Amino acid sequence: MTEPGHDAIRVRERVTQRTARYVQLGAAPASASRIWFALHGYGMLAERFVQPFQGVIPDDTCIVAPEALSRFYLELPRADGGHMQRVGATWLTRESRETEIDDAHRWLDLVHDEVVAESTTAQARAPLVGVLGFSQGVATAMRWIARGRVAPEQFVAWAGGVAQDVDRAAFSQKMQDAEMVLVTGTQDPYVTVQTKAAVLEAVTALSVRHRELEFEGAHQLDGPLLQSLLTGLGADR
Repeated sequence: MTEPGHDAIRVRERVTQRTARYVQLGAAPASASRIWFALHGYGMLAERFVQPFQGVIPDDTCIVAPEALSRFYLELPRADGGHMQRVGATWLTRESRETEIDDAHRWLDLVHDEVVAESTTAQARAPLVGVLGFSQGVATAMRWIARGRVAPEQFVAWAGGVAQDVDRAAFSQKMQDAEMVLVTGTQDPYVTVQTKAAVLEAVTALSVRHRELEFEGAHQLDGPLLQSLLTGLGADR
């Protein structure tokens, strides 16, 4: 006779080693006095995401764009059996959410420590650090700031909402001497008057120094505004 629960499904999790990637552009970390960690949005790859940065990076600045660990095809299989071409990545889904968040933080900390150590060792001083999150990357960046090793001088939340599950006390503590910049496009289809007001209310509740910026455009990065933000990091020191 089969014992009760004999055929029950049991789910187990294990930490496994895998290969991930990140993109650098601008100055090499060893010669950079400013380092920006840029987190892409849903369905993007790091190499495509950083293209708007090209041509607007100050000489002393390194852009580092880690790629999310989960890649997938953006298109459905074709009826003719043709290969799916477009690939994107996501920081997490609702499936095993907390595990994926932990995995992302370990990956982001690894990239952060490697790049910052290279810069610090070469120049005998720590670089200024900024964090930019775009769309889905905003919430991921907020959680990372709260729970990870990064301590930015400035955090740019571009076209994304406040992470509702962020450790608010930890985030506010990390950002006590930093600035949060909220960026939206005037034609962004995902931003309404209501969502914008909700984000501002949530940020105000965090008691973090912040300001709002707007540009003419949709759900995208804007080169001139990027250049202004990159150049402004540490300008008030």
